[in-house]
Amino acid sequence: MFASTLIIFQGLNRPGITADLSSPEEWRYLSSQAYAIQRPLETVQGTPASVSRFRLLLPPKTALIIKYNPQSRTVADTLVPDYGLTGNALLAIEKSPSWLKLDLTDNLSQLDASRQNTLADMILNPREPRLRDEIAFEAAHISASHLKVINLDVIRQNVDSLYAIDNELEYADIVDYGNPDKDTNYYSTIRYKVLKDGINLDCEIPKEIYYWYVIHPRGTDENPAIIYNKFWREYLYYDNGTKSYTESGSYPLLKDALDTIEFAWEIKPQSVGGGAVSAVYDWVNGVVKWGATSPRPIQPIEIACDHDGNCGEFQDITWAAGRTALIPTVGVLDINEDHVWCTMWMSKSYDLPEESEWRPDSSGAFDKDHGGSKYCSLIWNWRGDGYQYSVIEQYSKSCTLTVKALGTNGKPLSNMNVNVNSQGWQTNEVLNGYSGITNRDGVFVTAVGEEQDYYIKVLCNNLGKVVDSLSSLAGSNFNISCTLNTDYIPKSRDLSGINMYSHFAITGEMDTTIDMPEDKNAYLVFLNNYPEMSEALSGTISITEKGVRLLLDAEYDLGHCPTNSYEATNSRSTVLFSPGRLTDFFVTDWNGVHSLGLSEEAARNPEPLALSVQTLNLSRCVRFSLNGAESLVMLNVYDEAGRMVYSAKASPDSRGIAVIEWSILSQPSGVYFARAKSGKFLSTSKFVLVR
Repeated sequence: MFASTLIIFQGLNRPGITADLSSPEEWRYLSSQAYAIQRPLETVQGTPASVSRFRLLLPPKTALIIKYNPQSRTVADTLVPDYGLTGNALLAIEKSPSWLKLDLTDNLSQLDASRQNTLADMILNPREPRLRDEIAFEAAHISASHLKVINLDVIRQNVDSLYAIDNELEYADIVDYGNPDKDTNYYSTIRYKVLKDGINLDCEIPKEIYYWYVIHPRGTDENPAIIYNKFWREYLYYDNGTKSYTESGSYPLLKDALDTIEFAWEIKPQSVGGGAVSAVYDWVNGVVKWGATSPRPIQPIEIACDHDGNCGEFQDITWAAGRTALIPTVGVLDINEDHVWCTMWMSKSYDLPEESEWRPDSSGAFDKDHGGSKYCSLIWNWRGDGYQYSVIEQYSKSCTLTVKALGTNGKPLSNMNVNVNSQGWQTNEVLNGYSGITNRDGVFVTAVGEEQDYYIKVLCNNLGKVVDSLSSLAGSNFNISCTLNTDYIPKSRDLSGINMYSHFAITGEMDTTIDMPEDKNAYLVFLNNYPEMSEALSGTISITEKGVRLLLDAEYDLGHCPTNSYEATNSRSTVLFSPGRLTDFFVTDWNGVHSLGLSEEAARNPEPLALSVQTLNLSRCVRFSLNGAESLVMLNVYDEAGRMVYSAKASPDSRGIAVIEWSILSQPSGVYFARAKSGKFLSTSKFVLVR
């Protein structure tokens, strides 16, 4: 199915329950891209609803649809894309930090049920609750293509050994902000002891640096793997003895190298690091000697056991040793000049983390103009999910390359893969560089080195040499526009035949009030009508005397970039862009909704029984609200095993509304299913109870 992310409705009366996915046949969505399911809209206060909130990632050509009832002045009966998540996966997402929910669900939705459940169990049952955010981050940001094939126990072993090592190091402490069992936005980072003018000071790293470059289990082109029954973080620090690289007594353990270190690095303008940073480099040079022999492993454990290598082996063991020592470390690639190395994150000033920088090790390939031995073309960093980004400006004078991809109709194409290549060092052969994707305007921008030839491929279209060495002078800007000679022309939905009471595109943050029909039900439609990119959308819907007020935020656009690399298993990294005009909002009638893909059966029954679920009294009670009841309502609630755990009856009032409240004090966390029947109408709802 299409990669997408679960909608999370947020109300002031959470936590406790998240009303979730059900799919009565009368609401079945027949889009060729995805299916939609009916989901009750969680409200902020009371019933009937006066304020409701939502947050979701809309995949291309899918919609969030909410029904407005002018008689009761309520919104309900929500249609959202079906993300194919298991019950345990839903529970795990609900338990994870809010800043991870969309990315986590985007990844989980691409996996089969077995792997979803394995990852969900890790998130729900960590060794300690404080480990949950690190586990959830790995599940959200290891490329889904790798999650499909790796031993998932990598994730658990990685985090368990991380915290064990943290307890032993003098210069670093993992600190938590928020309570993982109570707060929705909790996170962790590392607080270091750093040295300045002979005095130990405290320094914290930004959380993004912590998660991506300390926690993430993948450094460059290797698949994270269990070797000798251990993951590299535990093996490099402790050594499991299966194939010990300490058996001769000449190779030190990383644990011993760090045992007496009291500070992470020293703040000096030109310092390589000192402290733990220097101890890691010294340890690497003590374990691996220059001069590679066959075989040429890429796994850090195997390199540590092999004891020799060239720059590739040194890079792979250095980033792993740095992260083992809880120092943020990233692999840098200058493959087309035949060199790679690492950089470590260090602060210039202990109280100004924004003035920090990535400092390369002594083998960094600076351009000749910066004191190096070669002219550099493409230098890039490698993020753990496969995302690659240019850092040439740190090492060389540079120029800017802008590529714009157009379809045969002249319109920009987003999410198009762009490969940037150059000639290799001391050869005329064109070698692969890095890759990126075009944004919603069809544009990809990158920095490249000066005085080099550059070659571009967009999707399957080879543009050949687009910049030559004579013209690529420092500070130059090159704009390359191409029309893809392919039959692939993504198309948006045709909205011309839809009756719209109101219509506009959502751009960033918006606050607007719209008039609604007074004599018939209407439908609020949020349609991502852009064919290639998803959009994160959040909002609040308020019923006011003047109409329906919408507070909306198009948070970001999302694409997936296939990595142009030497990996055994290619990544598909997640790339975020500033929001564009992807999502159309309009108000329409039932025929308009039906034209988006609802079934004929739904058209014959445009007003089905609507069942909504919400919590009351600090999650001690669940309220089931039913609209459209024509006779006595029969309600049954089942757990995930199919056992009926609650049953009740209620008579509707003159408006067709019935309310049933269920005490849940004795109910465990889990996935539940509610089934309500009134006369010939039937409605079901799947919801998650979180303790």
